[in-house]
Amino acid sequence: MVEKISPVLWEKPGGQSGGENPWGSKQKKEEGPPDLDQIFRDLNKKIRKIFSGSGGGGSPTGEGKVFRDFNRVIFLGLVILYVLSGIYIVEPPERAVVTRFGEYVKTKGPGPHWLLPLIESKEIVNVEQVATSDHNGLMLTRDGNIVSVGVAVQYRVGAKNEDVRAYLFNVANPVRSLNQSTESALRQVIGQSTMDEVLTSKRSEIAQAIKEQTIETLANYHTGIWVLDVVMQFAKAPDEVRAAFDEVIKASADEERLVNQARGYENEVIPKAKGTAERLKNEALGYKEEMILVAEGNVARFNLVLPQYSKSPKVMQTRMYLDTMEQVLSNISKVVVDAGEGNNLIYLPLDRLMVGKGKEPVLSPETMSSSAVNQPREKTQ
Repeated sequence: MVEKISPVLWEKPGGQSGGENPWGSKQKKEEGPPDLDQIFRDLNKKIRKIFSGSGGGGSPTGEGKVFRDFNRVIFLGLVILYVLSGIYIVEPPERAVVTRFGEYVKTKGPGPHWLLPLIESKEIVNVEQVATSDHNGLMLTRDGNIVSVGVAVQYRVGAKNEDVRAYLFNVANPVRSLNQSTESALRQVIGQSTMDEVLTSKRSEIAQAIKEQTIETLANYHTGIWVLDVVMQFAKAPDEVRAAFDEVIKASADEERLVNQARGYENEVIPKAKGTAERLKNEALGYKEEMILVAEGNVARFNLVLPQYSKSPKVMQTRMYLDTMEQVLSNISKVVVDAGEGNNLIYLPLDRLMVGKGKEPVLSPETMSSSAVNQPREKTQ
């Protein structure tokens, strides 16, 4: 056992020690602020003593060992709790912005992450959630009229790390900056348009112009917000002239309907006319080729007949006459009557004889008078 030495043995006469220890060193009075390095060294020594199981001198007693084991368990539990408190999970549509004492450090993507509790903090931002901002009011048009216009802006935070950082740190209130930019763009675009364009013909073009102007303004502010779409919800005239403009809108709708009908009729008639014209053109070309070939054939035949005609013109004339008559009479109905030398009046019922086209007429006793008609002789050539 190590015996403890009483400090009285080192005191000087008169009960004063003089601040000296057995090794001759003097105790210094504390002056100035405390030494942080010395504080951390003392704390480190105490922690080592707790985990080493030994005290300042001698071996620990049973009660002291239990106390140190209990402190050790508490310390380990606190360390584990500290580590677990820094674990967090970022969902797929989210981004986590990590700051250290309020200063930006980094942006974390989806998955499990860890930060230093009490030193670092995080803020979760959803980069896929689409929000809508409505804007409406009375606007002055280029032609000096007042219209009531309402638009809806769909937006979300950009998915890039620089967009998320800009959304949290560049502007104090990014949504308010978006609203102000949209209202400014709305008044500017409406002021450059006429009342008729706003109410009827160019509503989609005006919405697109508002979107482009808003995107340009937000790009200068670096808010990190992406404008997805701008939809014009309504555009109407003031109550005093609303009836007249309703008539104008109705007339414009009727005009568009009639124009569409005319275009449909045009698309139906023009192809038919083009087809008919093409068919007639092809028929004309075919008839032209046919006539040319027929003429060429007639010329060739005439050139063949001419030498024979020159040899015996009378015979060729008779033959040509007979051929021509055969062609003419072959497709018509004929009645040949030989009355002889009698003076009887012949009655021919042609309306009954010409019964069928291309058929030879038939004379029967029922169709002629027995007292005035002689039986004709028919010849077909």
